[in-house]
Amino acid sequence: MTIRTIALCFTDPAQAETLAQAGAALAREKGAHLLGLYVLPDPQIYPAVSLHITGEILSQIRDRQRAAALEVQARFEARLDAEGVVGEWRCLEAKYIPPVERMVESVRAADLVMVGRPDGDRAGHGEEEIIRASGRPVLMIPPGWEPAPLGRAAVIGWSETREAARAAHDAVDLLEDGAEVTLLSIAKQPENDEHHYPAQDMATMLSRHGLSATVVHRAAGQSKISEILEREAFRTGAGVIVTGAFGHSRAYDFVLGTVTWSLLRGAKRPVLFSK
Repeated sequence: MTIRTIALCFTDPAQAETLAQAGAALAREKGAHLLGLYVLPDPQIYPAVSLHITGEILSQIRDRQRAAALEVQARFEARLDAEGVVGEWRCLEAKYIPPVERMVESVRAADLVMVGRPDGDRAGHGEEEIIRASGRPVLMIPPGWEPAPLGRAAVIGWSETREAARAAHDAVDLLEDGAEVTLLSIAKQPENDEHHYPAQDMATMLSRHGLSATVVHRAAGQSKISEILEREAFRTGAGVIVTGAFGHSRAYDFVLGTVTWSLLRGAKRPVLFSK
């Protein structure tokens, strides 16, 4: 299956230009339709001040929200024109549910979802819900990233999990024919007589799709898995890291943290997440 619809989720206006630029460039490369999504949140009125909020104040809050949406829309449409791609803009209202849930409703028909990574303490929270709930592969673009070819080389984080298997298959549509793929297993290397093990089976699958896939084993040592993935991507010149996402419960993620969270908060290059 080829990528025919790409949805851009504008969760942070500060990252709108970077996301619009990356999305439009990829849509041009794939010949895809580009959908821009923005959700107007419901005004938050706290009980302690609710008596002092007049209709005029509420109107001013909504006007500021609409102005922010129009600014993002202008950036999105400017990139459509610059890249010569076909797209559409949807500005939705939350209507008493969290904005990201409203956004998820509109991305499930897309082949690929793209998000920008906000800086600061809130990095990753809206993006987490999109990854968990959309059922679609989600490509995260880091702040300030300048569009460059994504599909020529990739590092795929491999483990024997459902999420990793899905990520490897999702990567096929994003990558170019003949792309160099490093299937990175952070585990003990099998003995020489072990010919049929899952990582090699996955590399064979990728090769049958016209990709040049190699299995590489790295010991974790004292490094975080996210750091090993980043180093391997730098070493191989990969344009994108591909990984399964949130393979544990929310409670586990909150207490111990995960590879997904580390990449959401600090990856220096685009990351394709699959849940």
